[in-house]
Amino acid sequence: MIAIGYWADKRDYKPTQAEAQQIRQWLLTANAKGRWSRGSSETILNEDLVILRDGGGPAQLLDRLQTQVGRLEVLPEDLEGRTARSALFKTMYLAFKHDGAQDWASQIQISLKHTGSRDRLQFHHIFPQAYLAKNRSDLRKSQIDDIANLAFIGGHTNRSISDGAPVDYLAPLVDADGDPLGRQQVPKDVDLFTADRYFDFLKARRELIAARLNTFFRG
Repeated sequence: MIAIGYWADKRDYKPTQAEAQQIRQWLLTANAKGRWSRGSSETILNEDLVILRDGGGPAQLLDRLQTQVGRLEVLPEDLEGRTARSALFKTMYLAFKHDGAQDWASQIQISLKHTGSRDRLQFHHIFPQAYLAKNRSDLRKSQIDDIANLAFIGGHTNRSISDGAPVDYLAPLVDADGDPLGRQQVPKDVDLFTADRYFDFLKARRELIAARLNTFFRG
């Protein structure tokens, strides 16, 4: 945000629409790729400010980011093994919220502003932890907590699902009004909603999430 504030000031707070889109793409991509966690944050911030001080703009910031991280797009394998601590998970939330994602029972749009135990936003294990513990004893905790197994719903809905089988509560949502699964990039193949297809479910959802994040970065 410091770099964006400095850039906006140099542009007299009147960027073109194309420039505004590029700076948005840079911020979202840099955050998702963990730019400022790949070394001294002060040093990396200074690199950004020097680019802007010397007349560069969003395009040059994107070039510098690509030099650092190798590629700007997100691949499905980038999501593998990531948990809720990952910046990619936070970016998932931003993309899903932008798409109008809703709680799967109340149809209230997801938001960090909701209060109270009923509607307060929680991240939910699509394949509940207790369900996997009973049906897939071979899984490590990190595999259960994989971000491809996480969605955003309200506390009441999360508790009502409890350790229920995914096929029981997801199948009715496949063709539900408002496309509740599609707005959170959940695959709609009912055959994937079983414990023995868990890894296939994760793979399918990673592909959907990665594709959505890339279009989200570009606006």
